[in-house]
Amino acid sequence: MRNKITAVLMAGFFLTLVVSALNINIHRPNILVLHSYDTSYIWTRDLNAGLKRGLDGQSWIQTRYHYMNTKKKSDPGHLRRASIAARKAIDDGKPDVIIAFDDYAQQLAGSYYVNHPDIKIVFAAVNGGVETYNYIGADNVTGIYERKPVAAIKETITLLSKAIGKDIDGGDQVRIALLGDTTLSAKRDEDYVGSYQWAPLVYTGAFTIADFEQWKTTVFGLATKVDFIMVGGYRKLKRLPDSGPKEEFVPPGEVMRWTEKNSPVPVIGIDIFNTEDGAMMSVGVSPFEQGNTAANMARRILEDGVAPSKIPFATSQQYVVAFRRSALDRRKLQIPKIFEAFARATDNYHD
Repeated sequence: MRNKITAVLMAGFFLTLVVSALNINIHRPNILVLHSYDTSYIWTRDLNAGLKRGLDGQSWIQTRYHYMNTKKKSDPGHLRRASIAARKAIDDGKPDVIIAFDDYAQQLAGSYYVNHPDIKIVFAAVNGGVETYNYIGADNVTGIYERKPVAAIKETITLLSKAIGKDIDGGDQVRIALLGDTTLSAKRDEDYVGSYQWAPLVYTGAFTIADFEQWKTTVFGLATKVDFIMVGGYRKLKRLPDSGPKEEFVPPGEVMRWTEKNSPVPVIGIDIFNTEDGAMMSVGVSPFEQGNTAANMARRILEDGVAPSKIPFATSQQYVVAFRRSALDRRKLQIPKIFEAFARATDNYHD
């Protein structure tokens, strides 16, 4: 009889534990991380690394990921399907907070949930404005803008100017130009870079390029017109001017390796992934800061019950330096050791 009672009590205790665990799991705060791109893109991977820093040890928060893959595919049909799939993931998962990275995540999904009574939105990695998404003044939205670290890029080019024999203080002109593809992100970068006061450097303008052949012609054509070429986005370059809509884009590594090998002047990336693709040196927004800040904002909302509208929009403050030693050596350029230490510390040093 005693054994039966013990068994019943143990069974009841076990059942209580199971029910409690299920109840806790069901009611755990739920974050949906919505990426415009996919994990083959280093930017996405590093955003996730920063995000995990902010959520490290927070097992009480349930985190799920959804990737829209709009970097490789951005035709109207794919964007329509990506929008439907992302909104289905939101409606089915019923997240407490959406952390949405890059513009397409806002345009195709986040903007549909502005002022939603149960869903909060944290945007990040947006290099333009958020007015078109109706985020300004929304009760349930906060986030962090991505802004190119133009001051740091200017300092880097000024420093390297001495290495190519240019004396800015002595009156030498140092001319720069920006190359990018036709994407929305590249256009916004072009606008932002163009609005910066580059003096005493001479900013000669931006070139928006649709195909690889035009890219090559432009690089060669700049030989006598600039002293440095800045590069931004080039992941959506068609092979030829008459390439069909279904033809794949030129692999980014191929574009950047060709550019680094053939450019008559040094190449400086304005995105950190440029150097992984092959560029000599890059100074870009820290994806780790973007991810970590978004995670901390989400935690304030979930832990402290702070309304998103009470959390001011932030702007990127940190940047990352990357360089490729073989490319620097080929151009016989020397940089301060602190640059190498910084690149190694952030895993952005390449032989």
